[in-house]
Amino acid sequence: MAVTRAEASFLEQTQAWHAGGAGRDLDDGCTRLAFAASRGWCSSIKWLLENGADIDAGILGIGFTPLETAVSFNQRDAAVLLLDAGARADARKVDGSTALHGVAVSGNLEMCKLLLSRGASLEPRNYRGEDAEAIARRYCHTTTVDLLAAVRAAGGWAGYVDAPRKELLALRRQLPSLRERGRAAPSSSVRLHERLFVEVPDDVFVHAVSFWRGPRDL
Repeated sequence: MAVTRAEASFLEQTQAWHAGGAGRDLDDGCTRLAFAASRGWCSSIKWLLENGADIDAGILGIGFTPLETAVSFNQRDAAVLLLDAGARADARKVDGSTALHGVAVSGNLEMCKLLLSRGASLEPRNYRGEDAEAIARRYCHTTTVDLLAAVRAAGGWAGYVDAPRKELLALRRQLPSLRERGRAAPSSSVRLHERLFVEVPDDVFVHAVSFWRGPRDL
């Protein structure tokens, strides 16, 4: 991705600031890493991390981490970059909330999925005792509420993503008994596909299904 003129100027100033051994990052307690994350400036984020920026340093008095800043400004590439570099998905602000709480306020479904896939917990509660699902419900983000509830019911993100594969495996095991109950015989081509579906060994079937990308996969 090409570096914009604004990012190039920011990066040049940041490198000069770093070379001069200056103290605190930016005004109002905001770190340069958080500022770059809010703009989605991935080249600047990489440079700052390579030069010792604290990946989880929160904005003074609030606790917004660079990750939560990226999430709040819907900067997905920046969020992915920070998560890949080790940012804590469950870092908490002074009010007890996490990045997932922030996403629940906006109802950003894709960002919600990203955080959940990287280990964000459904359990943390803010100072009002609300978890992310409660906040999404308060703001009437029905689709986000449904997602969070489904992930909780599945015991976590991995269980949620694997549920369709398990349903397919269950269907596979039911087909022979369904045939015995007298359903109409399918065409020869369907029978061939069904035999492959039913008769392939379990370990081979599970391995093959693991490559299937369903709608719940990112």
